[in-house]
Amino acid sequence: MVQIMTFRIGLVGAAGTGKSSFAEALSSALEIPCLKSKGITQDILSRDGYDYSSGVQIERFLANSGRQNEILRRTIEQQEVEEFVTDRTVVDLAAYAVCEMNCDLNTVKHILEACKRNVPNYTHLFLCPWQDTPITDNNRRTLNPYYQFMIHAVERGVMDEWDSRYFIIKPAEIKERVKEALSILGLSAAQMQ
Repeated sequence: MVQIMTFRIGLVGAAGTGKSSFAEALSSALEIPCLKSKGITQDILSRDGYDYSSGVQIERFLANSGRQNEILRRTIEQQEVEEFVTDRTVVDLAAYAVCEMNCDLNTVKHILEACKRNVPNYTHLFLCPWQDTPITDNNRRTLNPYYQFMIHAVERGVMDEWDSRYFIIKPAEIKERVKEALSILGLSAAQMQ
């Protein structure tokens, strides 16, 4: 495979929109690293004693200035490699900060400024849109679909506000999502074989 461009692809979307599976499939098709957010948040949740049976929404547990700043720092550090596909972007972090940290305005402002500075590091942003369908329970995400709709709406608003160029990936099936993404990247499935 001959690849002319270096890809730094960020998948944007609320929980349950299939970003992680899509990231794995797209990174495999492009033969570039897949950076997963799960390692960062799972590490923090374990370290800080999050109890899945507590009834506390994970996003709320993570929504303090120390944890949010650590997630931001570690996400930016993780993405300092030459090329990748990732299932978490700074756009996602900005949206969660806006939705969850409305009492800590200085931290929200700091996070938004840092995210805005870092969003140009992506060569492509693909939005996995929210769907009004039941969310699969993986013991890690908030199952309320309207909470996830709020995250989706804020993510779109953030990208529009920052004049970020992004592409909405509409198909639901992973193979079709990869095919659409490759087309946007100017590649075909045949070129990738």
